[in-house]
Amino acid sequence: MQKNLVLAVVLSSAVYIAWYSYIGKRPMLNPASASTAQSQQSAPATSAATALNVSGQSTAAAASGPLEADWAKRSVELSLNKATYAFHPAGASIKSVVYQGPVSPVELVKDPSPGFLSSFDDLTFTLKSKTTDSVTFEARAANGVTIIKKFILNGEDKINLLEITAVNPSAAPAVFAAWNLKLGPGLGTVKSEEKENPSLWKAQYTFQEEGKKFPTIKTIKENQKAGSWIWAGVDNRYFLAAVLGGDLKRDALNISMPEIGGKKAPLLSMPFEAELLAPRETRVWRVEFYIGPKDYKLLQALGHGLDRSVNFGFFSPLAKIANSALDYFHKLTGNYGVAIVIISVLLQILIFPLSWKSYKAMAVMKKIQPEMQAIQARYKADPKRMNTEVMELYKRHGTNPLGGCLPMLLQIPIFFSLFTALRNSWPLHGAPFIFWIKDLSAKDPYYILPLVMGGIMFLQQHLNPQTGGDPAQAAMMKWMPVVFTFMFLTFPSGLVLYWLINSIWGFAQTMILQKQQALKDKAY
Repeated sequence: MQKNLVLAVVLSSAVYIAWYSYIGKRPMLNPASASTAQSQQSAPATSAATALNVSGQSTAAAASGPLEADWAKRSVELSLNKATYAFHPAGASIKSVVYQGPVSPVELVKDPSPGFLSSFDDLTFTLKSKTTDSVTFEARAANGVTIIKKFILNGEDKINLLEITAVNPSAAPAVFAAWNLKLGPGLGTVKSEEKENPSLWKAQYTFQEEGKKFPTIKTIKENQKAGSWIWAGVDNRYFLAAVLGGDLKRDALNISMPEIGGKKAPLLSMPFEAELLAPRETRVWRVEFYIGPKDYKLLQALGHGLDRSVNFGFFSPLAKIANSALDYFHKLTGNYGVAIVIISVLLQILIFPLSWKSYKAMAVMKKIQPEMQAIQARYKADPKRMNTEVMELYKRHGTNPLGGCLPMLLQIPIFFSLFTALRNSWPLHGAPFIFWIKDLSAKDPYYILPLVMGGIMFLQQHLNPQTGGDPAQAAMMKWMPVVFTFMFLTFPSGLVLYWLINSIWGFAQTMILQKQQALKDKAY
């Protein structure tokens, strides 16, 4: 029973890590959503040819001549310390956001058509004004209603503002037609995450449930009725683009899935109903938005429950403690790699009594294995008598088949919590450790850490007491170091460092405990 539980724990760990790292969560949509998205976008031929670079000029190979010159001429940039926004009259939307990350600039707008916060895509806007922190566009609808979109940037890593104004200049009532505010599709990320980025895209929203202290976060599904949501947006592992609900109190959030590079990406659409404007009436909608990194401490400071976008996994309370510990030891050492080493060692010291108990239980189980097999052979026709004799055997040797497994089960929440905290830590971006490890959020460029980790795991598994039993299970246990090594080859080096320290500690601990057990057996 013990070996089955140990095997289950190891395999469940592998499944957890593989699921969390490679599969993730995606909104489940029906196949019709892609066609819906295409009908919502304007100028599809332009979409493939209008990607913007840092300067706001076209970089797509398909763009040529007047089109390229038009984008270069008409794009409007607002540059902050950490971000450069590029706006364009086509939909009066954000066509590019280049965030100056700690490693390199990151383009967050994956597809400039329709662009972030686009609306009224069928209208041609003109630039009315530009300041150091704002840009204003204006258009006129067919019935004469004037539409003004003004973007006000309050600074990098801040909550910004979009003001949409509808003006009826005539002496007669006018209908302000129904419209949508869009966000997406998809969201850019750092180079080290580009390959898996499409599997991490999600459209989410938060709302406050009665009786709960913190907002609840949910993945948006097609034609989601969201009630009075706090914020809604699209995100990936490290970045978030969100609109705050504020006074809008929208009760519907629609999502479609257009394709970007052959991958479906969530495009969030917030519908607004048609309204009747009285003569000379002016109506204003104020939409606050955030586009930037999912830095947990930053999002906490910004409020509105934006920090809920940081996924701390099933054991989120423990993961948040681990995240705080990471920040604390970084302040002491000035190196996130050293902070990871310290946390790993402290955790091993903390659980050492459990590890010692587990090892002793496994050693005793190995010692009594011949007697157990004899009992099983003698009473195989009488299961009840066999169980009684086995329990008596445990009692004589002062052991419990669960004695080596329960401590291991107690460690699982700790390990998974730290794993999740490290996996989603924005501060690890561009954070160096030593020598060839220049970025703890990227994989080891030479695969040294995962290969060393795998070798040590193999040696530790070889040294652990083998309790016999099913040869197939024993073979699977021997292959686990190989499986984990391949899994960790592309993991961020910060995660591999954490697992490596655990493996080194476990290997040294096993050797010491084996030596102590041998001396104890010799004394008897």
